[in-house]
Amino acid sequence: MDIRILALDLDGTLLTNHNSVSEACRNAVQLARKKGVQAVICTGRNAADSCMFAEQAGGMDWAITANGAEIRSLQDPSITIAEPLGEHLCQTLVSLCSGFEGADPCFYTADAVYYGASFEQFIRDCAAHGHQFNFSERNHYHRIPDCSWDAFIRAHRESILKAILHASDPSAVDRMHEAVAADGRFETAPSEMFGGALKNIEVNRRGVTKGRALATLAARLGCSMPNVMAVGDSDNDLSMIRMAGLGVAMGNAPAHIRAAADAVTDDNRADGAARAIERWLL
Repeated sequence: MDIRILALDLDGTLLTNHNSVSEACRNAVQLARKKGVQAVICTGRNAADSCMFAEQAGGMDWAITANGAEIRSLQDPSITIAEPLGEHLCQTLVSLCSGFEGADPCFYTADAVYYGASFEQFIRDCAAHGHQFNFSERNHYHRIPDCSWDAFIRAHRESILKAILHASDPSAVDRMHEAVAADGRFETAPSEMFGGALKNIEVNRRGVTKGRALATLAARLGCSMPNVMAVGDSDNDLSMIRMAGLGVAMGNAPAHIRAAADAVTDDNRADGAARAIERWLL
């Protein structure tokens, strides 16, 4: 198989559970790059986070961020392709959240994340389950005061790439997901933590996915999806796992993600991304 692009998700894939790139993964990525393979971060996070983890990995070539809403060269910052949500869709999400107690959106731009009260509660809920956020990574996170979403959206209408919807009640998140999906103008990727005790929904404009962004990047690089090896673990990785010439699921991925993949590697605690690169690429 002629693999020219290596696409790696971050959380649950390239990263350990302590939000870092292991030595084994860093070495594997750099060996792939020495073979001429383009190393691509493909994540729901934004460019600010992606650049930080690319450095931890010893350098990478491209970042597909916010679930495919932005394609960015990590070698030439002037090369950026973006598909923002747009003002009207952002306002729709704020309005939808207002119908659920303790819910509001969290909006991603390339450089920052803007959140409301529900995200602060989400952090407290995670802490109650033993998961602590690394606040050194959160210096680009900004709290939006209550009732200020309209002004924020107007000011950032060209730069908001993705939203995450939170609520402390998992059943409320399920109902929000149904409402967003029924609207027909969005791509959604549900996420569960701690066995479903906490849930959230990642939301992009319709047609924006990691798989589609990878296809755009592959065409720019003079190849196509059969030349891509994609590794991931979550619902937002399904499009690229299905579309890639070699789609690899992490061992820690849910059963439906593993079933959709061409192959399954070890989990992220056992350097599964490195093992996949070593087995199928090096």
